[in-house]
Amino acid sequence: MWTVKRAGGARVKRAGKRKFESCQFSTVVTTAYTMDELAGEIRLCGACPLSKKRKNAVPGEGRLRSGIVFVGEAPGAKEDAQGRPFIGSAGKLLSGLLKINGILREEVFITNTVKCRPPGNRPPKPAEMNACRPYLERQLHILKPRLVCTLGNSPLHALVGAGLNISEVHGKITEVGGIRFLPLYHPAAILYRRRLMVEMEKDFKVIGRIAREAPAAPEPPSGERPLPNEVPPLVGHIEEWADRGR
Repeated sequence: MWTVKRAGGARVKRAGKRKFESCQFSTVVTTAYTMDELAGEIRLCGACPLSKKRKNAVPGEGRLRSGIVFVGEAPGAKEDAQGRPFIGSAGKLLSGLLKINGILREEVFITNTVKCRPPGNRPPKPAEMNACRPYLERQLHILKPRLVCTLGNSPLHALVGAGLNISEVHGKITEVGGIRFLPLYHPAAILYRRRLMVEMEKDFKVIGRIAREAPAAPEPPSGERPLPNEVPPLVGHIEEWADRGR
């Protein structure tokens, strides 16, 4: 049984426990203690078929102690070519929205639910997200964010709740597994549906307020190893969305 709660205790969703069916792809086991070590593992990963056609894996980039992490869906063509997240039109919009609220792109950490580009820029399948999930969990444990902003449906369903609708929960802080999440529309959706820009700008004001309330901590020294040998799962409803893609 798992429960999603909004900040303040209001219940958003409740679902029964489902029988877990193992993913059809390899299970990643990561031993990385630093973001550099983790990035190296991601670049060598072959856990799912997405790795076979990639030009570059895209681990993520940004400030390690900003306290604010953005999780998108998957790399696109430009990201695949350069190995960096959100460098196309959607990335420019993301950077602009941050700047309006007094935040530079370099002051947050940006990554994706999966680290390799799906063919044709399609959304990642649940089984692909499941294969890549240990990397995302490890990133969040290393970063220890006070706020995780999900961009689009894929990270929303993977990290917050499989049955949630982005149009209903965007801009509302939700707590899952002791971590605060802020669901947001994907910037690419705004490029195609300009009428959503007003809502997106309003949602980003929440991020600006949180950033002002708690300034970023100093960056960790090189070679910091902040994790124990065993890292517990981030949340307990991986079965819900992993099974849906089978």
